[in-house]
Amino acid sequence: MYGLKAICRFSMIFITCLSLTGGSEENSRVKRVRAGVSGAVRDPSQALDAPEPEPSSSSAGVPPFFLSPLVKEYLELGMAIPGKPGTDYPILGAVPYTNFYCDEQPYPGFFADMETRCQAWHYCDIDGRQASFLCPNGTVFSQGVASCDWWFNVRCALSPALYPLNARLYRRRRKPSRPKPHRLIDKKLVDEIFL
Repeated sequence: MYGLKAICRFSMIFITCLSLTGGSEENSRVKRVRAGVSGAVRDPSQALDAPEPEPSSSSAGVPPFFLSPLVKEYLELGMAIPGKPGTDYPILGAVPYTNFYCDEQPYPGFFADMETRCQAWHYCDIDGRQASFLCPNGTVFSQGVASCDWWFNVRCALSPALYPLNARLYRRRRKPSRPKPHRLIDKKLVDEIFL
């Protein structure tokens, strides 16, 4: 009796599974085509000379449930930085090769790269080695304070005029030829101070 109930339950479960899978034993899933998001999200232009024209369609007409979480995050980050990426500030993903060379600089230090609109910067070591870095998107290298700052706080065109600020970094201090004389404290001075 117990075995008959078990067989009935098993057969019911088996028939239910077959009806749900369409009767096929292989697990083949049919992929459905997603709704098109043509041109809604594009990678930013990497051209430094002239930005690409914007497409006529925008992501405003796309329902939010069609956008993947990564696309949503990308769009939110783009709105977090004031200005237009690629136009107001550069948006490079990697340090590009440029014509900046440390051996052309009169002194070591930190230098903004003008070819990247100051998003890339170079550190020239005392022995002539060069290390290149990239400021995060929305920021550019400020030559005056030798750090990355928001693009609207930095005037990149003035950077070459501020390159001489690096001269102070490795300047040797002059030692005085002889020590300054110390003030001698004698009994008379102590009596004048502590009366």
